[in-house]
This record gives sequence, structure tokens and C-alpha cells, in this order.
Amino acid sequence: MNVSTLTKDMDEGKLVAVALIGGLVALILFFVLINGGLVRHVPITLKEKVETTIAFKTIDGELNVIGIKGNSGTNPTLLMRTRDFAMVLTVINQDKIPHMLYIDGLGVNTKILKARENQTITFYSPTEGTYNYYDRLSSSTKAIRQIKAVKVTAFE
Repeated sequence: MNVSTLTKDMDEGKLVAVALIGGLVALILFFVLINGGLVRHVPITLKEKVETTIAFKTIDGELNVIGIKGNSGTNPTLLMRTRDFAMVLTVINQDKIPHMLYIDGLGVNTKILKARENQTITFYSPTEGTYNYYDRLSSSTKAIRQIKAVKVTAFE
């Protein structure tokens, strides 16, 4: 082994050492900047939504709403989350006469749904609350049931 080969091997070794140290310093700086809030955090998950399907249906001469997906039973109380969490509500008319769902307090409604028609509506609740839902085409002014918007926080 001659002197020039030995010098070249030492220069390559120094270069590798400097590269490793530089990479380590860059990684440490990256984590320091993130923890200090200088790097913008981007959500990596999809926005949450609540999907529910209900249907208008007359049973024994009385108008009812039947829970199909997300809630079950007759005239269910629907649950949703507040703020950026969407409520995706599909309304089906399984009745022989037209119906129109209206949610008081949120100003949300479907179009007039003829027999066997359906519509999906998406809406948000800015705050916690309880909102009555009605059939706008019914002669009754009594609410069918309610939608409850709740705030959900992380458990600490």
C-alpha cells in the first residue's frame, strides 16, 4: 500500500464521518423544530363523519321514521358530533305519499321525496345542542324526534 492510497482512504473515511454527523444534526434540528411548533402539522387522517339512514313509513295510520343504518328502531334519536364532523343522513321515502324532512335549528331539509325516492344530505352542528326533526308536509306540528349534537374530547 502506498502513501497516496492511504491518504485517499483517510479522506473517504472523514467524508463518511462528516456525512453521518451532518445527517444526525439535521434529524435533531428537524425534531426540535417540530416540537417548537415551527413546522405546520398536517392531519393524516380522513375527516370523520357519521353516516345514518332513515326512512319515512306509515304504520297503523301514523307517520314514523324507521332507523335503517346507524340507528335502529322507530322514531330514533339521532346522534352526531359537533364542529368539523359531518352528519351524512340518507332519507328514504318508503311511504305512498310525499314527505320532506326538516331539521329545526340547523335549517336543513331534504327536497320533497315522492314514494320510493331518497336523498342524502350532509350537514354540521357548530355547537352542542338538540334539534327536532319534522316532516314539513305533515299536518302535524309535533316533532317526530330529535338529533343530538355532542362534543367529543380526547380522554386524558
